[in-house]
Amino acid sequence: MRIRFCKSTNRVNPRAGERKPGSNAGPRLRVLCSLLVFLAWTIPGFAQTSDDFVRGLREFREGNYSAAAEHFAQAEEVAPGTTDALLYLSKARVHLEQFTAAESALRRYLLLHADSEDTLYLLGYVLHRQGKAAESLETYTKAAQHRAPIGDDLKIVGLNYVLLNDYPAAIKWLERAVEADPKNKEAWYFLGRAYYTRSRIAEARKAFLTVLALDPRDAKAENNLGLIFESEAAPDAAMDAYRKAIAWQGQSLHSSEQPYLNLGSLLMEQSREGEAIPLLQKAVELAPGDAIGHMKLGTANLRLGKLTDAQRDLERAVQLAPNDAVAHYQLGKLYKQMKALDRAKAEFDRTAELQSQAASPKPQ
Repeated sequence: MRIRFCKSTNRVNPRAGERKPGSNAGPRLRVLCSLLVFLAWTIPGFAQTSDDFVRGLREFREGNYSAAAEHFAQAEEVAPGTTDALLYLSKARVHLEQFTAAESALRRYLLLHADSEDTLYLLGYVLHRQGKAAESLETYTKAAQHRAPIGDDLKIVGLNYVLLNDYPAAIKWLERAVEADPKNKEAWYFLGRAYYTRSRIAEARKAFLTVLALDPRDAKAENNLGLIFESEAAPDAAMDAYRKAIAWQGQSLHSSEQPYLNLGSLLMEQSREGEAIPLLQKAVELAPGDAIGHMKLGTANLRLGKLTDAQRDLERAVQLAPNDAVAHYQLGKLYKQMKALDRAKAEFDRTAELQSQAASPKPQ
């Protein structure tokens, strides 16, 4: 049966493309080794190519991806197409998050190995990471003609539909991902997010609880449970969830600003700005390019009469999100308190303009 995904994290598998064990692997390996020795003696530059490829593999397996990429690139330059250097070069680029370069290497490899299912699946993932959702789906469809997708592949298919803002399709494929791999924590998490976005709260709760069953200290899932508690008008439970998420993040190098932002925002709703400000400051520190964090922090300082601090963050929020009506409105209130009436009027006029645009029917 042909699988079609079109009208991702397919994890990078460093062993993709390697031969599966078989009864005749030993003789084949001996023949290959003999051939390599022969080529090393008879073809100029082949020994250097083989050395570069072997060095690249060693660096790759040790996690030295920059060095590995250099060796693989050299191996391919000296003797194009004689090794899997391009495939491993692309994997090294993926680990380095150099997705444009990874795509280039994969497409060059596919010119010689058009039916390589591992390469096609990896290309689908790379295209997803570049935001090329439609191309990624087409590539996954081609890959599925050669090998059935696994849970991680189906997860990226679902996330492509999130990028396309097609949540029914996203949910369909994310559900298939967890059916294929019930212990795929990331697939369950993204399925929960998709359910939550579509206001399917009970199903979202179940998905996040499944994540926590698989990993009892998963901060992202706990933070999202907090959002669910908020939607159910249970602020105390929500605050407890946000505090757990913050504690579980600990000193992680990849801490998220979200639990700090969510807890700070909830405290502001209860007029507890003094408690909210340190949390919102941390959120801005973790995500300085997030307009919402700056807007919330500026608003909290405005309520406490700290106008200079409020001005800094509200002006930054408007710079980051020039079409956010709420940010313009809060900045207008600030300017009004500062007696900068012309500037206040300009912000209120801009607020009205943005609200009018939002209320206007969208062209079909």
